[in-house]
Amino acid sequence: MLLKCWLLFACLGYTLAELEWWKSSILYQIYPRSFADSNGDGNGDIKGIHDHIDYLSEIGVGVVWVSPIYKSPMKDMGYDISDWKDVNPLFGTLDDVKKLIDAFHAKGIKFFMDMVPNHSSDEHPWFNASRYGADDKKDFYVWKQPKGWESSKPVPPNNWISVFQNEKEAWTFDEVRREFYLHQFGSYQPDLNFRNPKVVDAMFDNMAFWLDMGVDGFRMDAVPFLVEDDQFRDEPVKNNCDDRDCLVHQYTQNLPETYKVLQDLADRMEKKYGDKKYMFLEAYADPEQTMKYYYKLTSPFNFLFIQKLTMATNATELKQMIDSYLKQIPNAMWPNWVVGNHDNSRVGTRLGPDFIDATNMLTLLLPGTTVTYQGEELGMTDGFVRSNKIKDCCGRDPERMPMQWDNSDNAGFSTSKNGTWLPVNTNYWHVNAKDEKANENSHLATYKRLASLRKELVESLETATGTASDWVFVAKRTNDKKVYYVIINLDNIEQEVALKNAIGDMPEHLVVHTPSDNAGYKIGDSLATSSKIILRPRSGIVASESSSASVIASLALVLSSLIFTIFNRH
Repeated sequence: MLLKCWLLFACLGYTLAELEWWKSSILYQIYPRSFADSNGDGNGDIKGIHDHIDYLSEIGVGVVWVSPIYKSPMKDMGYDISDWKDVNPLFGTLDDVKKLIDAFHAKGIKFFMDMVPNHSSDEHPWFNASRYGADDKKDFYVWKQPKGWESSKPVPPNNWISVFQNEKEAWTFDEVRREFYLHQFGSYQPDLNFRNPKVVDAMFDNMAFWLDMGVDGFRMDAVPFLVEDDQFRDEPVKNNCDDRDCLVHQYTQNLPETYKVLQDLADRMEKKYGDKKYMFLEAYADPEQTMKYYYKLTSPFNFLFIQKLTMATNATELKQMIDSYLKQIPNAMWPNWVVGNHDNSRVGTRLGPDFIDATNMLTLLLPGTTVTYQGEELGMTDGFVRSNKIKDCCGRDPERMPMQWDNSDNAGFSTSKNGTWLPVNTNYWHVNAKDEKANENSHLATYKRLASLRKELVESLETATGTASDWVFVAKRTNDKKVYYVIINLDNIEQEVALKNAIGDMPEHLVVHTPSDNAGYKIGDSLATSSKIILRPRSGIVASESSSASVIASLALVLSSLIFTIFNRH
């Protein structure tokens, strides 16, 4: 089925130069404590990021998003903020951040901060003032009297449950104020009260502090939780169980007032800075709720590949997943594709290391903005963290292990002789940036080829999807006269298929532009679409139509790969 040009400028054929930067760019997430350590203390830092700007530019990154570096007790690895306008000394200084922003801008790369609006740390001065009932901060947080008392113990106001399973209840009784405060995450992360206009003012003031410094936008954390039911009603229980997943979160997530708060923040940002700033929103929600987060200067992340794409997904299911998402996006809004982040197991662990290249083909070549978590371009996988090395409350350490830069001690992440804050994955000796730069068939080399090809297609949303068998998915991407096909075998056994009827008007021959490392094909190989071809398990191929121009382009790629290999051997 062909998804038609559903954005006016896509049909009109805007050029790459005319496309807004947040649409044309690859957005790359940096988890700063694990990216690069510049001073040998075992922790990644701001100067470490600065040292690798050239690498990010080389792989085609257009926007970096840096996870929280604010002042914080680090009980939730920086998502518990005690001062939104200062930097945790673990990472550096405000001056370091300013220099980093300027350095990225000098390379033509935009810079996003990770803004955490839903809650603060319980060590923030606001919370302390609120506990003691200070007039201007009394209602900055969500406070509620006990529902009652049992055996001299206060009873929580309702059945709301924390996202963090080790917390269970979303309420903690404060002995100073003699009331419960709400925390939808950790008990050390009290929820701010966004029904109070002064809280909205204060949060925008935090945002403006960084925007004035030169930040280009934000990734907004945990936005569905901003506003709660003002009647504090119990949430309905499914199947009479007490786990968080058994509650219907109709009173704690995605309330109409939440959308209004975010729209208010976007309007304020536009009024002060024009349309030059942008926000991406973290919202794990159902499709209908997710689409409501689209607004001028805001897009919700598309987590379908994190939530729905598994090793059991077949071609029809993948096609339906993609088609449904693209159909539901509101008119004049822009899609995006996310397959990993610091809260979820890495792609190579969830979907298998043999599916890494195929996954990058999807995220880089489907229409819209690509979002890449650090290390996905290398094929990094989750590592093992022994019990005495665990740092995170909720089992997310394996996907947060240090970036693998080379095969030296600590994977080139740090010169520390006393270990790194989390251990380095044991596969660093062959999964690392330096070795992959010298290997034309590596995940990194494939990622860079795909990122380069993306530039030819990104200004167009014209996409057709199809299936060549139950397990072979095909997507056709078109921009003017440029036509490319993404062909993926999702099965764990070989598939022998003819591609001709997967999508209408497919030509008789295709030329391989980029094969996955396990595809068994080379750049420039010819594929006869009417004949059956063999696709190896979990492999992918990007192919172009067999025109003289595409043949020349493919031969040029072969030649450049040969030159690449020769120079990297000397």
